Amino acid sequence: MKQARPLVGWMMAVMWVACNSAPATQKASFGRDVVASAYGEALTWDSLAQRIPNDLSLEDSAAFAERVIDRWMREHVMLAQAKANLERERDHLEQALEAYRRSLLINTYETRYVESRLDATLTDKEIQDYYDAQEELFTLHDHAVRVLYVHLPDPQAEAQIRGAAWTKRDQRAWKAEVEQLNEWMVLADSVSIPAMERWCIEHGAIHHLDHEAWWTLGELTDEVPLSLYRVEDQIQRTTPLSFSADNRLYFVRFLDHGLKGKTAPLEFARDQITELVLQGRRQELLEALRDTLFQEAWAQGDLRREKL
Repeated sequence: MKQARPLVGWMMAVMWVACNSAPATQKASFGRDVVASAYGEALTWDSLAQRIPNDLSLEDSAAFAERVIDRWMREHVMLAQAKANLERERDHLEQALEAYRRSLLINTYETRYVESRLDATLTDKEIQDYYDAQEELFTLHDHAVRVLYVHLPDPQAEAQIRGAAWTKRDQRAWKAEVEQLNEWMVLADSVSIPAMERWCIEHGAIHHLDHEAWWTLGELTDEVPLSLYRVEDQIQRTTPLSFSADNRLYFVRFLDHGLKGKTAPLEFARDQITELVLQGRRQELLEALRDTLFQEAWAQGDLRREKL
């Protein structure tokens, strides 16, 4: 293929010029010319051009075309080999391919039909009603928590690493900052949370301050190395807690909780409820579509069956 590269590069240039300056009839004729063939199959310039991104330079287009041609020829070599060695399985494979083709067509049509007609809006009442009626679906398999957390490098440890002094004045200033952070965490309102976020940005702290988001306890401990020994008691504690690990300081406040084995809080289950309701609506649309088309086909004489 290396010897063909200059030719393909030149032909790509010719094709580009032809496609941009020649009359329509010449473009169509040129496009049908064969650039490669394998086992009786042909790859035309038009087909090749459709596989090349429009935003490439002429040089990059030629290189890309080389790769397309090489892949096309290699694929046909393997296809011919497969046909020759799987002759006994050909009927079964053809049936499987036809079944897949039918399934793909049907699924694509059904998906587009449903998505174009699906009402994806849910009221709070609909969510509440579904939750009340199907509580057994929302049993927690792990503790669930609403939580705020902040963590950042320990400034004293950072100073020691840099060889800088950590004075009593530094300690007092840091203590005041920690007290302010804890005060914000206790309040956790529309004023304190934005203030905390600004503080975290200024201090380069990793933080989670979305007070409405729910986590499983496993998800939380993947982010924050909590040492929980009396789990149920600790996640019910709403006063801020702090600890250090690996030269980082962690500040955590639990806002709400749901206990493992109990029914999940409504807000924790909201996304699941939404998907379940929408899935039910999708199924209703599909069943109505299938029944309607089936009845229409019978009425129009497109279906017939003999008695067994």
